[in-house]
Amino acid sequence: CLGSILLIQTRSDGVAPTPKAPVTPAVSRVADMEPVAPWSPAGKANTAPPREGPYTVNPDAPMIESGDAFISLLGNELNSDRFNISNFANNGSFHGGDWVAENVVASSDGVRLDVTPSGRPSKPYNLAEVQVAGVYGYGRYEVIMRPAKGSGLVSTFFVYTGEYFGDPHDEIDIEFVGNETTEVQLNYFRDNKKGNYAHIKLPFDASEEDHLYAFDWKPEGISWYVDGELIYETAKGDPRIPQTSGRIYFSNWTGVKGMQQWHGAPDFGDRGSAYYSCVSYTPLGENSRRCADIYQPGTRYPAPVK
Repeated sequence: CLGSILLIQTRSDGVAPTPKAPVTPAVSRVADMEPVAPWSPAGKANTAPPREGPYTVNPDAPMIESGDAFISLLGNELNSDRFNISNFANNGSFHGGDWVAENVVASSDGVRLDVTPSGRPSKPYNLAEVQVAGVYGYGRYEVIMRPAKGSGLVSTFFVYTGEYFGDPHDEIDIEFVGNETTEVQLNYFRDNKKGNYAHIKLPFDASEEDHLYAFDWKPEGISWYVDGELIYETAKGDPRIPQTSGRIYFSNWTGVKGMQQWHGAPDFGDRGSAYYSCVSYTPLGENSRRCADIYQPGTRYPAPVK
């Protein structure tokens, strides 16, 4: 169960709204942040990070409010005490449609998030999003996922808070665009000011198999991992490290026309699907069970079916 948490502000349907972030500008295909370590050769077995657990090199850093550790294998029914499925209109948003509960499909193998045509010219697509109940602060965030393939699609895992919740816009992202699934994109914000961003080249096509993605969020910085390998960490003294607890989201969506300079024009047929089979959170300084403990490299979890 969750520990002491902030109250969740929600819409009348009980689901907190999607964050309204600035439109991502067109960027060069050359990353402005480089991996901090070379990738393992293709086929080399990856291992989970050391089990010391998240820690801080600044023991006097103030902690921020957070829920307790959890791990979810995202089984047949998403527990309503833990998850909120977005089901509301995206009016005035950069998203190219509404969140539709029917586009979140759960089975024993995990959750499939679909983007499908809506048949409405003003909002041509139905989108899918899930929010974890509660607020979460410093610690390790992990997900086992397979992003959607196809131009126009964006598959995400992130922690966010903002004006709707009475907070500054603080955010940490892991994102994939469906027209380039051999890259993972990293972003972060503090008080609506964007930090560095990166397109990190992967030694595989992320849409073909499930992989383990993670980030450590500490008072002094953020580190991102893929399959247990460190791929990037923020610079020492970076002034844009988020400092406000946020909500955990994962989603699959396409944007309005102005977003196509980033994610491409929609071209994915009757359905574009992203797959998620595990989500976990370990508070800073703790060493709880997490998705890395169950991850098996090279696995392709069966697609949930309706």
